[in-house]
Amino acid sequence: MQIQLQAFSRKKESLRKAVMDDLVNREHEVLVVKQVQNPERKPGWSKVCGKGMPGALNIEWDASAHMLLVRAITRGGNTPRKLLGVFLDYLIERHGRKIASINIQLR
Repeated sequence: MQIQLQAFSRKKESLRKAVMDDLVNREHEVLVVKQVQNPERKPGWSKVCGKGMPGALNIEWDASAHMLLVRAITRGGNTPRKLLGVFLDYLIERHGRKIASINIQLR
């Protein structure tokens, strides 16, 4: 199962960079940054996992749309609801003033 979250920013600055800088510099109780970038993939993406939760969040920034795109992915019948819920709570708490709207889609 995959769930996609779109967060549209009020500003031009990368919301992905702001989230990653915050998670790297200020340890979160549940969210852990796995990879900020991989040389084999295009720039502008990150991977975040949860402590004790199945799955991962693939996070990309679309600069032209001012959109943070978060794909919650799991394997083996697990659902990413809990991980995405923790991330959504974090996103609104720490970066809520930068966000104009949030959309969530099941895929």
